[in-house]
Amino acid sequence: MLALAGMEIPVARGAAGPLSLISVHAKSAHGANGRKGIALPVRDAVPLPSARSLLAHNLRERRVECIIALGPLTNLAQLISEEPKLFEEVEIVWMGGTLSEGNVTPLAEFNAYADPEAAARVLRSGLRTRVIGLDVTRHVRLRAQDLSDSPFGESPTGRVLDQALRALMELEHPLQGEPCALSHDPCAVVAAIFPNCFRYERKALETCVEEGRERGRLLEHAAAGSPAVDYAVEVRGPDVSRLFLDRLAAWSGKVDTD
Repeated sequence: MLALAGMEIPVARGAAGPLSLISVHAKSAHGANGRKGIALPVRDAVPLPSARSLLAHNLRERRVECIIALGPLTNLAQLISEEPKLFEEVEIVWMGGTLSEGNVTPLAEFNAYADPEAAARVLRSGLRTRVIGLDVTRHVRLRAQDLSDSPFGESPTGRVLDQALRALMELEHPLQGEPCALSHDPCAVVAAIFPNCFRYERKALETCVEEGRERGRLLEHAAAGSPAVDYAVEVRGPDVSRLFLDRLAAWSGKVDTD
């Protein structure tokens, strides 16, 4: 995607598996290549640093003000355990978890389910953290009628973005009863930049870390004095959708934005 857009941004290698429990994946949802078979330019393979080492380097150089975590929290949890002082001036915004219905099991959201021990470590770390869970992200959805014929223009980047969004709509069709894209990850990005698009409540959370029916389930912690996070409970869905589409259109070169 970076080659397609002509951008140079550091990319790192994620963790090979969770801190504990059996590894899970989302190939049934996103395909074997992670993008539902959508073709991208081929780049020469180059050795990649680990995500943990790249993040640690950038934190030491004070290049990071906010960490937007869009997957399982394995790398983040490991680094917090090893060097917690690196995070003293940083906010974490995590797309993960749910206190309502899950999407990988009836009780758990995928990112929490994939590495519940990592989620537990981050949530009880006491670091400044906002959680953008399924409780709000499932209410931010794009439908086919929200898109024009070429919503992101006719550039190679715009066409790939259009294909990816429509593929996601078809993925959700049998689950939602209509073609629509649930904007899980975009919600977290918007929350980091425009936090007022959401309403939060302070909550102390724990994660079920054992294998079984409740793996990855989030629960509110009743113990007084437990570390709390800002948990998103309401979202201005139309505003988030519009910001998402406008920024993608600008990035693909279709329009200019502020």
